[in-house]
Amino acid sequence: MDDASRTRSHDPREHASLKKRTQASSPVGRPTHASHEHASLEKALTPAIRAGAVMFASGGEIDKVRRAIASMLRGHALDHIHILVAHNALLVTVAHQGEVMTQVQSIDGHGVDFNKIAAVYRLAKKAHRGRFTPDALRAKVEAIRRTGHIYPRTLAAACAALACGAFAVIFGGGPAAFLVTAVAAFLGCQTRFTLVGMRFNVVLVFSVSSFVATYAALVLSEFLPDRQYAEMAAVLFLVPGVPLIDAFEEFIRGYVTVGLTRAVMGLMMILALSAGMVLALSLKGLW
Repeated sequence: MDDASRTRSHDPREHASLKKRTQASSPVGRPTHASHEHASLEKALTPAIRAGAVMFASGGEIDKVRRAIASMLRGHALDHIHILVAHNALLVTVAHQGEVMTQVQSIDGHGVDFNKIAAVYRLAKKAHRGRFTPDALRAKVEAIRRTGHIYPRTLAAACAALACGAFAVIFGGGPAAFLVTAVAAFLGCQTRFTLVGMRFNVVLVFSVSSFVATYAALVLSEFLPDRQYAEMAAVLFLVPGVPLIDAFEEFIRGYVTVGLTRAVMGLMMILALSAGMVLALSLKGLW
């Protein structure tokens, strides 16, 4: 019997059959349920958190960012959704059938782009109704993130310059003050767009742009009787209205940390604007 046992144990066909049965019963050779859930959560979470980052970096309020992320995730029947918004990062945790996943998305820079905010919000509403697969939703979010400016920079600078010129008239200036203010503001706005495109620090951008606009207004309005109106209105395109308004709204809604950060950034911009004006006035001997 021992010889027969040894013969059967060395039969290569029996070893092959045993190997196949072992592979079939082992979880290593096939994807498990947990790994499938992990991949599904990642596909659902990645486009949602990236969309929220695009929205928040474009000047969106925290409540709208949270609603947009939650709308994109609710279509996946998740058990729990937790969203944390900080000034330079988003953190989202989701749970489904015992599987938990957390993703952190950094926010590199802040600006103002209401077109991107509106596009993400519309996309979130459609995703909530289940109109997109995770891959299609991810492609839509990437398309929004890569969207450039709708209007040329020169046209945007010209419109801002006309608005500043109109403020000079409202302050009490005449047609000459309007023209001088518009030209000075156009130069300052173009300087701002150029420095932003070169990725300079926001404080430096505001101070240099303010200096260019103020100095141009001082030079061009030197013989005007109402030059003070041109000097005051030429830098109004730099007033950080969106960060300050967002900061006030975040304070009201209880997001003190983000509201405080946005308020500090707004005050830093105002200080940089003032520093540029003071430098220009000093060089002209008026300070």
